[in-house]
Amino acid sequence: MEGKKRRIQVLTLVLCLLLVCLNLWQLRQISDLREDLRRTEANLQTETRRLDERIQVVQRAMREADAAVLDWEYTTAVNKEQRVLDVTVDLSLKEWSVDTEVWVNWTSLLDGKTGSEPLRGGKSGRLTGTLKLPVGGHREYALESVIQNGESRRLEDLGYLGDTATLLPVQLAGCGGSSANYTREKDGGGIFDLSFYEVNLQGSKGSGAPEVKDAVFRLRRNGDVAVEQTAKYGETIENYTCDPEKGLIAEAGMGDEFTLSFFCRDTSGLGYEFDLEQWSIGESGIAREHGPEDFWPKLTWD
Repeated sequence: MEGKKRRIQVLTLVLCLLLVCLNLWQLRQISDLREDLRRTEANLQTETRRLDERIQVVQRAMREADAAVLDWEYTTAVNKEQRVLDVTVDLSLKEWSVDTEVWVNWTSLLDGKTGSEPLRGGKSGRLTGTLKLPVGGHREYALESVIQNGESRRLEDLGYLGDTATLLPVQLAGCGGSSANYTREKDGGGIFDLSFYEVNLQGSKGSGAPEVKDAVFRLRRNGDVAVEQTAKYGETIENYTCDPEKGLIAEAGMGDEFTLSFFCRDTSGLGYEFDLEQWSIGESGIAREHGPEDFWPKLTWD
């Protein structure tokens, strides 16, 4: 009886071991299948990307083959007399004859204003013209070329010019400074104090620091200039800074609003004023209202 019981136990143990081995083998198979599926998915994604790239290359080649405009570029300059931005377009055509006439049409995406400028050039097919674009606010412009050959007329999209703020010769690249402080006096008055601030400028299309003059920091209280201080250049790399020994200090009372701005003029004399930060004075002290979220300057043409 004991021998039979022992044989059953051994047989049970062997069966359990076989089941464990079978489960391990199945788990390994499942793991291998998962890995194969992962590799297959990765390969499919890679091939899909390659196919998309090939399709884009073919589509681009087809567009270029069908395009009448070979290439184009532009430069900008401030026109103070007309209070516009001069955008000089330089355009090359694939085919050109003495009878070919070309214009560039522009449309403001802000207010729908439109304009057109003829391009002039020689027999080489390289043509040039200057667009007179209004500035102010967040204006973007859509451009298209109009190519006339006898009775044949063709329109070709040239794309977009970015916000005109990015086309001006002076742009605010960055700014920052110390925290503003408010000290309340017993008589209900107080003092607003900003010890340090700096501004970094750049030129159009992200070029280096532009040449400017009359650079000042202005601290306004309720819209009126309370403090104005000449900005120092080069104190910290190529930034414009206020004097940390003097700071920007003004009398302050309950309900007052303070706005810090930076003003300068470019080489044409056009003035730019960038609002940097704003604070308000309340029962709980000083509160920061907003930072430099909008880098569009207020322009001064005079």
